[in-house]
Amino acid sequence: MQASSMKTILQTSPVAHAQLKSNAKWNVVNGVNTAVEFASAEVERARKKVLGVTDVSCLSRYGVKGAKASQWLAERGITIPANPNSWAVSDQNTLVLRLGGSEFLVEDQFGGAACAKLAAETNRVPNVYKVPRADAAFILSGSEVLNLFSELCSLDLREKSLSADDVIMTQVAGISATVLRQTINGEQVYRVWCDGTYGPYLWEVMLEIAVELGGGAVGLACYQT
Repeated sequence: MQASSMKTILQTSPVAHAQLKSNAKWNVVNGVNTAVEFASAEVERARKKVLGVTDVSCLSRYGVKGAKASQWLAERGITIPANPNSWAVSDQNTLVLRLGGSEFLVEDQFGGAACAKLAAETNRVPNVYKVPRADAAFILSGSEVLNLFSELCSLDLREKSLSADDVIMTQVAGISATVLRQTINGEQVYRVWCDGTYGPYLWEVMLEIAVELGGGAVGLACYQT
């Protein structure tokens, strides 16, 4: 196929269906149509301080597993978390989650490019298997986050304090989810990943609680600076 006849396929965030009734401003980020603003910057900053819910499903991800997965990633310059169920930062702009002993989720933050480089390698390697990722992903911020988790999470995070590099596999609103604590722009937040098909449901549940507690939806633009 000639380059001139190729078309860019626009994807939509798995959470978008639950956001259509809002007055969100939309933009394309990493080829994904994403809600970048829900209200004025002043309102969203106030929500972030209390309990902000942000859809970051547009961030690029790459999954890999197998007995040689850690070696394969390390050979490509990816930092490997030392222990299972932990995470590390690679090259400043990429999160690397070790989901057990031999499965990894790599996620580029804003400005990261590791996932594209990994995906470009198409040669099959023994004991290294790509894991398709279609996650719905969220940032939860603010002083009321642990109160949200106390209502929705099967694991009481107020009793089990997450250390700086812990990755927790748990249930959030009855949905299997991955949770960790991260610092973004000096602010402590929590990250949540789940199967993309449950994204709209989880968004609606978390947003309902956020609004009850004085927070609300926060667009991606708040984290792109």
